[in-house]
Amino acid sequence: MYKIVTFSPRELFDKVWETPVLKLAQEIGISDVALSKACRKAGLPLPPRGHWAKPVSKRPRKPKPPTDERPLTFTVLDRSTLPVRSAAPVQPKAVRSVIEVPHILLAPHPLVSKWLKCVNAAKRHEGYLVTTGKNVLDAKISIGLIDRCALIFDALIKESEVLGFKWKVTDDKTLVEVNGEHLGIKLVERLNKHVIPPPPPPAPKRNARWEPDFSMLRSPQFEWSSTGELSLQIDARAEYGKRKNWTDTKTGKIEEKLTSILDGFGSIAESVKALRLKNEEDRRERMAQEAVRLERAKREETHRRLRHRLVKNAKRWEQSQRLRAFIQATCYASADTSEQTQQQTALWVAWATSQANLLDPLHPKTSSVTSLTVEIESWFNGYGMTRTEKDWWSE
Repeated sequence: MYKIVTFSPRELFDKVWETPVLKLAQEIGISDVALSKACRKAGLPLPPRGHWAKPVSKRPRKPKPPTDERPLTFTVLDRSTLPVRSAAPVQPKAVRSVIEVPHILLAPHPLVSKWLKCVNAAKRHEGYLVTTGKNVLDAKISIGLIDRCALIFDALIKESEVLGFKWKVTDDKTLVEVNGEHLGIKLVERLNKHVIPPPPPPAPKRNARWEPDFSMLRSPQFEWSSTGELSLQIDARAEYGKRKNWTDTKTGKIEEKLTSILDGFGSIAESVKALRLKNEEDRRERMAQEAVRLERAKREETHRRLRHRLVKNAKRWEQSQRLRAFIQATCYASADTSEQTQQQTALWVAWATSQANLLDPLHPKTSSVTSLTVEIESWFNGYGMTRTEKDWWSE
């Protein structure tokens, strides 16, 4: 998945003075920051800021080449190991005639029929007809644009199905499948919001007791009026710069732009697919980099635990040796004592020797000391580890 690229100091020196660092880093397969850092660490002088913007005659003279012969290595992604992405065949763009929207809805599409039945019985909230939870075509409009939206939806669905596009409604979202990609479609009307002026306060009654009036808090404060201005919006993660909205303008209504909208469906679907494939490739690269990082972290953690085990075994061995020396000294000290005391000492020596053997990592076998096997937990991810262990022997 990764490969090693090696340069001699003289070779890399010549390259950075012939090609800008940013472009050279892209050719190698690393970042310009990593390349600059490697050059500075190796003592290779880099062109100053603004070097490539100056004419050749005004650029500073190239410094002396380095004398160090140690090679510089970079770990870069081997793109030859990545799966080859087959290019889709280029299809000639068909020239479509202008799509005419009829003035009367005849034989409506089943999705349009279901939507009409829903919106004609829908309640209004802040000027819009509420169809949430009904699983119908997504349209945020007022009651005055029902007929117009039905004609637009019907013409758009029928013309797109002729081209092989598939429409479906799931979870209150209207989706169009174009070349295997799903685009979210909705019609939205722009409404005008007006403030409702409060009514004049009633005339005070003479000798009447004052009481608070809460009627103003319960009365609506705003009202919405229809503008008749529609916009068709496409919800999809496409590349930057792709047109995804068509709106009524002074030069033309949405009904006159259906041909452009259908062309836009195909263009946006291609952009969505290209962005999705790019994201998948980036994800594969990140996964490969994460696998390398995790393997390196596990290797470092293995060495750290082996060093910890080494120090621990050494301390246990030292303690066991001190215990054995103490046991031997005790035997010498009790050599001239009574027989009963010597019997008591013998029992104690047997017990103390067994305890020293339990502490000694070399008794009875050395396999636990010389083993290089370390079990790493499945949840280990390598984050939070220190880069270097300082004075690990004293830990």
